[in-house]
Amino acid sequence: MKRDYYAGALIAFIGVFMGLNTLNYNIGNLRNIGPGMLPMVLCIILVTLGLLIAINAADPVGEGAHDHLDPTAPKTPDIKGGFAIVIGMLAFVVLTQTLGMVAGTFACVFIAAIGDKDATWLGSFVLASVITVVGVAVFIYGLKMNLPLFQLQGFSL
Repeated sequence: MKRDYYAGALIAFIGVFMGLNTLNYNIGNLRNIGPGMLPMVLCIILVTLGLLIAINAADPVGEGAHDHLDPTAPKTPDIKGGFAIVIGMLAFVVLTQTLGMVAGTFACVFIAAIGDKDATWLGSFVLASVITVVGVAVFIYGLKMNLPLFQLQGFSL
């Protein structure tokens, strides 16, 4: 229960901190959205979810409110999962700059998914493929961002 409380408080704190940093950008209005609007909305959502998690952990209600405290749950942090997430982010940065968005996104999601103890290679491959297609559709075609899909020594698509 304490872990959920602290996690929710940390999420809310990160949302507040990032929200204060977005004040440097022009938020605009609903007719003319500025570059700071999306980060500000995401920060508000983050703070709200963090507070809901912390409040729920601090004051559980109903029967079986403590059923989530599984005595068989591992007591040590998942080092493999954390390591996979960090390596996945590094792979995204390096591969996006060298090979393009498709390779960077696929590698990031695939490596991070493999870090899950219950993940299979096929499940991770399917997840990475779907997220890559959705990412390309949203960022390249939907938002018209100028990112190369594929990039090889002087050639980019």
